[in-house]
Amino acid sequence: MGALRLLDASALHVEALLRGRLESGASPKTVRNLLALLQSIFSLALDIDLISRSPVRKSHKPAVNRCEKPTWTPEQMRSIIESVSQVFRPLFQCAMLTGARLGELLGLQWKHVDLGERRLEIRQALWEGQLVAPKTHDSTRSIYFGPALSSAFEAQRLSSRHASPESFVFCKPDGSPLNPDVLRRDVLYPALDRLGIPRSSRTAGFHTFRHSAASLINARTGNLKLAQKLLGHSNLSTTADVYTHTSAEADASAALALEQAIYGDLFAIVPKTENTNSSAAIN
Repeated sequence: MGALRLLDASALHVEALLRGRLESGASPKTVRNLLALLQSIFSLALDIDLISRSPVRKSHKPAVNRCEKPTWTPEQMRSIIESVSQVFRPLFQCAMLTGARLGELLGLQWKHVDLGERRLEIRQALWEGQLVAPKTHDSTRSIYFGPALSSAFEAQRLSSRHASPESFVFCKPDGSPLNPDVLRRDVLYPALDRLGIPRSSRTAGFHTFRHSAASLINARTGNLKLAQKLLGHSNLSTTADVYTHTSAEADASAALALEQAIYGDLFAIVPKTENTNSSAAIN
């Protein structure tokens, strides 16, 4: 907003700024994030009596079309793991089997991994080369893992020259943490291309392991709360709306279950189904 004084800022100034960002190619989500920052600034100014009213309005918030996130099948994920260099396989396996964010995995130190209890602790994340607190309060969590990931951690520890409690689990030869952009550009994307798995810069990345993990847990257990806890979400609706997907079989089963509830056994083709979702109903 240039040299504009707080007192002189109007709703039209905010509107012009946001519209300009949209017209320059910024996504609606990016503009909403910018608006949230502006709102915080003006709210603080209002609280300490620098201004009498904030120029930010509800009408400034651009609509964001929620699109379904892509997921990979178990077969595709296994193929991706086999396609990458042995050096990076433990990291990829950890992303596949925990649903953790890439920054959380790159921030793991050996003191956060308990091989005896088969548990890892998410207590920090790597962001812009710095260790920071996890994204939200609920992102600080414990994740239990099975024998496959336990073996991957053991192999990683044996092959690494950096295995002290303060050492990063996944690191460069000099012990410094790996670069997430390099991992995406030079390791993950080439593997997807070799396997013919569709991708784009906005819809295919390490987060797809996260989407896939949540969807598989939901499909196998019917319990969204388990997926929510694994992913470290504050709200169950976030897990349901963004990170879980249904298969064609599940969609068909839901339709048949509805018919059975209404018509009973009138139609013999309707199979017997049961509700295994222990979470509360969601809109």
